[in-house]
Amino acid sequence: MARTRTPLVLLATLTLGVFLGVAFDRGGPFVAAQATRPPLPGPAVSAGAVSPGTSVQDRGEEADYQRLARQYEQFQHVNRTFELVAKTVSRAVVHIVARKSGRNDDDDRVRQYEETGSGVIVRKDRGQGLYVLTNHHVVLGATPSQINIYLQDGRALHPDRVWSDADADIAVLNLGRDDLPAARLGDSDEATVGTWVLALGSPFGLTHSVSQGIISARGRHMDELRDVEYQDFLQTDAAINPGNSGGPLVNMKGEVIGINNSIASNGGGNEGVGFSIPMNLARWIMGQLVTRGRVSRGALGVVLRPEFRVEDARALGLESPRGAWVDVVNPRSPAAEGGVREGDVVVRFNGIEVNDLNHLINMVSMAPIGRPAEMVVWRDRKKMSMRVTVGDRDPLTRASPPVGRAAPDQFIRRPDRPNPATSSALGLELATLDEAGARRLGLPKAMRGATVIKVLPESPLAKHFRPLDVIQTVNGRAIRSADDAAKALGGRAKGEPMEVVVDRVNRDVIERLTFRIP
Repeated sequence: MARTRTPLVLLATLTLGVFLGVAFDRGGPFVAAQATRPPLPGPAVSAGAVSPGTSVQDRGEEADYQRLARQYEQFQHVNRTFELVAKTVSRAVVHIVARKSGRNDDDDRVRQYEETGSGVIVRKDRGQGLYVLTNHHVVLGATPSQINIYLQDGRALHPDRVWSDADADIAVLNLGRDDLPAARLGDSDEATVGTWVLALGSPFGLTHSVSQGIISARGRHMDELRDVEYQDFLQTDAAINPGNSGGPLVNMKGEVIGINNSIASNGGGNEGVGFSIPMNLARWIMGQLVTRGRVSRGALGVVLRPEFRVEDARALGLESPRGAWVDVVNPRSPAAEGGVREGDVVVRFNGIEVNDLNHLINMVSMAPIGRPAEMVVWRDRKKMSMRVTVGDRDPLTRASPPVGRAAPDQFIRRPDRPNPATSSALGLELATLDEAGARRLGLPKAMRGATVIKVLPESPLAKHFRPLDVIQTVNGRAIRSADDAAKALGGRAKGEPMEVVVDRVNRDVIERLTFRIP
């Protein structure tokens, strides 16, 4: 029996082998994953279909792409929103080129250079006409004819007029026309941490660039920005680079919620930490500049302690150091008349919780002057309500006597004032600048001349000069000391024109400016 079945087994095995060989050769269902034989030509198949000659790997990739397509459909509207915001707002974003003159620290020769930045076309609240919002430092030292504003379509315009507020680093350029697209202004108070945002502008001169990120934090204050006194920055990880200054930060409704200003960086480029001026502050400043030509800020007449630590708060009976801790109450000030005392912690102002001293300073500065404000302070381990009439900061600063711990106008931490005796002329407080003084003020050590320490609001030179300007010549006469400057400025006859040349440090570059008075 065994011998009889052997030929039958051999015949069955041979038949099965032939069958399998035919199946493999025809590309049947038994196809190895490593098969390299190209499929036979045939009719085209749809994207969702798999041809009989497709390998297991090809079918797996096709399935993955089909799953990705279905997944994309679920958030395609989000992608479309980014596209619409970029397209809509970009029409109102401009590239700014300002021609300026200045000199480097190690070279007395005056050089011409261009500073570039960004801006956004907006309308004033309940008003006609178009304006460009940008940073003060972008156009500082340039006249309207030296400022080129490039639109998205390539046209170049000059502003009719320029208003600036150096204390908040905001500039407003009047376009003198009403036929261009304008961006909508949003409420920056609604921009909570985690909100999606886009930053638009011209980084490194690459016009109309767009980057994406979120609001990383609110209420930031950077001591390194000495020239920006009023700070309440929005922090974002949207890429902000040199050239983005003055451009808009917008939410996903296409509303401008900030004006991009600066970055924290070791190398000068984006490292994911950018700062933007809140739109509510920028809008208020724009309204003041366009309506009045200057910014009038409110004040209470107090000096706030720059540091409020956890241990300080616990000693006062508070759970956390939130609020603004009053160090000095100036006599006959609105705060004194309203009942504020030294050691009080202001925890609420006009119904808004106070985060820190900078938050309070900005809220008070924008409060209507001459009107009462509701305030809550923490005193003797309990809250007390009071009403304080907001005063005008400029008269309060002039009237307040100096105090040992901080000057009345040093509501924000600023560089120390120079120790040498000062001279005064035409409402300018001046000091001789030597190497020690330059180092103390954070100025280039080679700078010499007469440093402007303070500018009184009523000074006829107030619109030209700012603290830390260094006067070089008056009517062609070289200035080497504060006395030289005081004699030259105070010695002119009434109505006699005067030309003053000053050096001003702007972002590590010394700009040489010439002022003709009147």
